[in-house]
Amino acid sequence: MAADPPAEDIVLKALGDELKRSLTLHLEDLDTPYFIQYAVDDTVTYRIEATHGALVSSDQDRFRMLYSQVRVGSHELDNSNFAGRGGFGARRGLSASAELPTDDDYLALRHAIWLATDAQYKDAVEALTQKRAYLRDRTIEDRPRDFTQADAVTAIKERVKGSFDRAAWEDYVRRISARFGEFKHLQRSAVNLTAGTEDRYLVNSEGSRLRYGDSGALLRITAETQAEDGQRLSDQLDYVAAKPEELPAVPDVLADVQKLADRLAAAIKAPVLEDYTGPVLLDGVGSAQFFRQLLARGLAGQVDPVGSQRREAPSTENLESRAGKRILPVTFQVYDDPRQDKFQGRVLAGHYLFDDEGIAAQRVELVVDGKLEDMVMSRAPTKLFTKSNGHGRRSGGDSPRAAVGCLYIESTKGLSPDELKKELIDAADAEGLKYGLRITAVQGRAGGGGGPGGGGFRRGGGAGFARSVGDPIAVYKVFVADGHEELVRGCEFSSIDVRTLRRIIAAGNVQSVHNNVGGGSPASSVIAPAVLFEELELTRIKQETEKRPIIEAPHARK
Repeated sequence: MAADPPAEDIVLKALGDELKRSLTLHLEDLDTPYFIQYAVDDTVTYRIEATHGALVSSDQDRFRMLYSQVRVGSHELDNSNFAGRGGFGARRGLSASAELPTDDDYLALRHAIWLATDAQYKDAVEALTQKRAYLRDRTIEDRPRDFTQADAVTAIKERVKGSFDRAAWEDYVRRISARFGEFKHLQRSAVNLTAGTEDRYLVNSEGSRLRYGDSGALLRITAETQAEDGQRLSDQLDYVAAKPEELPAVPDVLADVQKLADRLAAAIKAPVLEDYTGPVLLDGVGSAQFFRQLLARGLAGQVDPVGSQRREAPSTENLESRAGKRILPVTFQVYDDPRQDKFQGRVLAGHYLFDDEGIAAQRVELVVDGKLEDMVMSRAPTKLFTKSNGHGRRSGGDSPRAAVGCLYIESTKGLSPDELKKELIDAADAEGLKYGLRITAVQGRAGGGGGPGGGGFRRGGGAGFARSVGDPIAVYKVFVADGHEELVRGCEFSSIDVRTLRRIIAAGNVQSVHNNVGGGSPASSVIAPAVLFEELELTRIKQETEKRPIIEAPHARK
């Protein structure tokens, strides 16, 4: 079926007509807008949750959200990238969000857009006035332009059509959650299904007009328990699909649930790892999680807002200062390509065709022969990188910022899994150690998104400070004598930063996918091989723990 002509789309027409009118906004002798952008997410979302075979909630949401952007001044200096005189305020005067009517009522839509634009224009001129005053009293060396030009893009795709048999999917979630009644050693469990469709619109004053859609489904299964010493242990399974019908069948999910329960049972009995310094093999999805946390954010070109007092540690954030320098072994190549929707049959959550600034997604060669050559960029330039490459991505109602989509990490000299394990054993033996460590999961810095299936044996509570990477979880001692493995727990990385990546001495020839969905950042995917570090330091976690429940859970007493 051919796409509807733009004139027949009420949302697109309302956006375009109000855009033309808004460009005439004028307040006394203050600046008029030089750039306006409207983006709309028209979303239908279903959420189902169950525990122990009983439905907890089943909801359907339909909403249209407007994300508007009004810029006054010029590309050289406008109301963006300004944190305020205090230096600790939010970015001011650029983006705002507002709900739109879900009915295709032309005048009602225009009215809502008009209200949002009027308020935002007033904020924009105030922010630019304050920013100019701030800059008159200060000198900022090599301050980049605030915004780059871009060619207009037009792409009108067919609206997304989706079906969702709510009763059938409620039964699906119930059946999966019911299995947890068999696992007496688990204290908590939940099965969550989120699915939906989204039509996205974008128009701007440069002439871009976009309408395209997407659908998706996420099945997330979580379980939690405690070790005898009170340490909280949890594991998580994530299944990402382009549509609900592509999620795995119940028997396949239950097979993974059994493995999850077995892993947690083993973790309960596992000893705590004492302090360790030596070779470490990051294997499977654990390697992809490690790279996402340590490298992905630093590969996104960011500029600090004028007036900001933020000082990021240069070894963990914003790698621009390392451009042209080696950050990985010479055998490593890293690129980002959001255009690919799958990798070896796995759906990639970071896939997209256009970013949130209306720029077509592009492949970007980031690291070539170990050297940092480029960064993923939005339309906010930095000192060295001055052009968008289709990676301006919005998180919630924030302004679009540079972020990775599908990050590929490759080595030209990959080893087989058996060869990597032998390299680990040989490295440990050379150091006079009885064992090396193999890590198959790394907890997210914010406390989520680890584990063999997306979760992991993570600890409860936060350490109260920013870390480069989260705790290593699903950690195994690999003994030099015979290669057998023993599970351990309760450890954390010490002194990890981007420079650590130069300690990699070998990499695998099999790549694993880690999809990062939720958590307040744009969806992303990291595809990475296992990597062997010559030396990492891990220390025992020292924290207070809660006592185990006084009596058993009801399902454990059956």
